Amino acid sequence: MKKTFKLFSVLFALVLFTNVSFSQIPQYTLEVKNSDILDPNTMVFDLIFTHTNADLYEVAGWQFFFWVPATLGTFPVGFGGNASFVYDSTGGDAVSDLPPGFRPRNANAVASSSNSVPGYELRLATNSVPGSGNGIIIPQGVPTRIGRYLMKSTTPIDLNALITNPFIIRDSCESQLSLTRTKVNSYVGTTNTEITRCANHSVSDGGALPVELSSFTSGVSRNNVTLNWSTAKEINNSGFDIERSKVGTSEWTKAGNITGNGTTNDSKNYSFTERVETGNYSYRLKQVDFNGNFEYFNLSSEITVGVPDAYKLSQNYPNPFNPSTKIDYDLPYDGKVSILLYDISGREVANLVNEVKTAGYYTAVFNGANLASGMYFYRINATGTGNNNFVSTKKMVLIK
Repeated sequence: MKKTFKLFSVLFALVLFTNVSFSQIPQYTLEVKNSDILDPNTMVFDLIFTHTNADLYEVAGWQFFFWVPATLGTFPVGFGGNASFVYDSTGGDAVSDLPPGFRPRNANAVASSSNSVPGYELRLATNSVPGSGNGIIIPQGVPTRIGRYLMKSTTPIDLNALITNPFIIRDSCESQLSLTRTKVNSYVGTTNTEITRCANHSVSDGGALPVELSSFTSGVSRNNVTLNWSTAKEINNSGFDIERSKVGTSEWTKAGNITGNGTTNDSKNYSFTERVETGNYSYRLKQVDFNGNFEYFNLSSEITVGVPDAYKLSQNYPNPFNPSTKIDYDLPYDGKVSILLYDISGREVANLVNEVKTAGYYTAVFNGANLASGMYFYRINATGTGNNNFVSTKKMVLIK
């Protein structure tokens, strides 16, 4: 019985020692976050380290390697004055939560590949390794910014390239093992120990799309369609093409263009209005960046422009005019329509419309290049189904 108890005590002590030792191994997350485009040729990101399990973490050393596809941009290899991958020294100490001696050093870029995809490896060499007890202590659960880094391309950066070949932290978890991989070391007791946990390495937003749309809505007044949309942020945004398609067809027509705001983290609002004929329509935005790359945002619902409730003849616009003007008119019924133009003496000088029309919204265009300056009158005469007739007269002024 005593031997059994003694053996149990030894096993219990061994298990307890193992659990205590394991709990002393620091665990962490390593993230690439807050990526942005400062200008068409410069990308920036933060490298964030968070200690997740023990009360204290003493840095013993670390080195970091990243990979980006060659389609993202053209990054000159090497380091020094013309380096394409650098620490953002313009931000001073504000862009790192670490003292200078503990920041990784000698940022540089080399030509590389990832699973046969050509690209660039961005390297940060290890910081100088202090002795045990002299390292920096990182508290539990506090995101610590190792640094903010710039990637400088000699060609405009194409963020769409990150959709198919994402930015990655290169380490032994990558299917194509790199000897120059990311490593994290800490002091466990007084021993300098590698604690790399590449499964906890992530790039949270390195594949962000150029524009983040926060809303896209529509409204209809008569045959005027208004689109409103807002962006939460924009990267390298040249602008938006507004495209329209009549429901039941597959053909899209460009209805207009609105200029974007380039690169901004501020919310921006946009609006577009056009007149269309009676019918059902789909709309979408074609967001285009300065590189010519684009993505689509579709309006979630169809837009219906119904027939008018009543006859209407609008004032021509512009008025006065030279030499062209437009006249809008509404027809609630199918029927014969004529619009005639008269001079001040009552003589007919032009026939703008003379045909059968279906119910809907219309615009007649008149060019008075062959007429003299002066006042004129235009009259609509519409005969609809069920003896629904409409006659209206308005005046216009031609000034040359």
